[in-house]
Amino acid sequence: MSQVETYYQILGLKPGATAAEVKHAYRTLAKTWHPDLFPDRSQLKQQAEEEIKKINEAYQQLKWQQPHASRVATVTGTYSTYKSCAETYFKRGMENARRGRYIVAIEDFTQAIRLQPNFAAAYKYRGLACARLGYKHRADSDFKIALELEPKPKTPKPSPTASPQTRWKCVNTLIGHTNWVFAVAISPGGQTLVSASADTTIKIWDLATGKLLKTLIGHTAWVRSIAISPDGKWLISGSDDRTIKIWRLDTGELLHTLIGHSDPVWSIAIAPDGTKLASHGKNKTIHFWDLTTGQRLDTRVGQANSAYSVAFSPNSQTLAIGSCNKTIEIWHLGMEQLLHVLKGHSSWVNSISYSPDGQFLTSASYDKTIKLWRLGTAKPFSAVTWHHSYVGFVVFSPDGQTLASRGDNTIKLWYPSTGKQLCSLQGHTDWVNGVAFNSQGNVLASCSRDMTIKIWQLD
Repeated sequence: MSQVETYYQILGLKPGATAAEVKHAYRTLAKTWHPDLFPDRSQLKQQAEEEIKKINEAYQQLKWQQPHASRVATVTGTYSTYKSCAETYFKRGMENARRGRYIVAIEDFTQAIRLQPNFAAAYKYRGLACARLGYKHRADSDFKIALELEPKPKTPKPSPTASPQTRWKCVNTLIGHTNWVFAVAISPGGQTLVSASADTTIKIWDLATGKLLKTLIGHTAWVRSIAISPDGKWLISGSDDRTIKIWRLDTGELLHTLIGHSDPVWSIAIAPDGTKLASHGKNKTIHFWDLTTGQRLDTRVGQANSAYSVAFSPNSQTLAIGSCNKTIEIWHLGMEQLLHVLKGHSSWVNSISYSPDGQFLTSASYDKTIKLWRLGTAKPFSAVTWHHSYVGFVVFSPDGQTLASRGDNTIKLWYPSTGKQLCSLQGHTDWVNGVAFNSQGNVLASCSRDMTIKIWQLD
């Protein structure tokens, strides 16, 4: 007897029964064997639990055996037809998941997998839907299969004379968030990786092994930004719930909740001397906070409605502000005085980063360019325009010899002085939201809207 015939037998049906007959038989048996019908009879309750498990499995398998309108075209028997139908179910599942209908989405993804068994994305998103419903083991199984099925990027062998800076490879992919991952940060010692997500959680990982150590729950909306204090003690997070939270990195204990923003907190930056924190939100207002006490400081810098990104200089004396009016403002914090206004971008500035020696500033813009500024001259030192879409971020490596930037699904590494591209890191399947170097500059973490974190290492 085949497995399908066994499923029909469990439901008390003959092979070939209609979809309506399968559904009716399932409902009748489910009512008969529901474990709640035997609350005071442990032996019968245990038997009912075993029976209902068989009944559920049989129904789940047989309902996909029934003819379906969207499967009429499959009589041709061609792979392309099955693939097309699988895509239809996958898109339907994505829409149901987006609307929060996770049970229906799981059924859609399951049908897509039946039609196309190597459909990696269907496994991944079915796993995410299972995770949202608390089905941890099912989710873990799907995530594992998705990773095995994902195509491995082809990386050509470097020539013996190639620069070691061009030889980066992905050594780990971390899966655990159930929505977009907005930001990553690596602790000063390099042992710990932290990620922030639209699923409202912050996760702490062992960087070397990729093991999830803790999940911090406290925010009630998207967590867009995170930063780790220079001494590695504190973790700071900013959220769309309009709060900033300070946590102990080693224990995950919540120490302070900073309230002052009237709109979502878009980004945060910690002064290198570890004394203060700068934050700005959707309303473009910049706030400063004492990192030890959590008290808001009475510091006023930045033109009205201008802030879009902020960065402290290495000596903590100046603050650079990427502006919505296409400029970059450099402010002296002690004197609260505007020192420079850097002009050159043709659209708003998404991200800024100081070089480790404080001599240069780099900026990324919606105009698809990255510019490098020699501070003191107020003129671009160099610019690159090889991104095909707006540049979401740019960051210096710890030695100042490399820049990392993102334009779409790809991370690009390049020499800041010449604009020469070192390499392009490909592997994410959706927009990359952020990256972080370790203190040695030989490990790079990236996060994406594909809900994964990838760890890259110099070979």
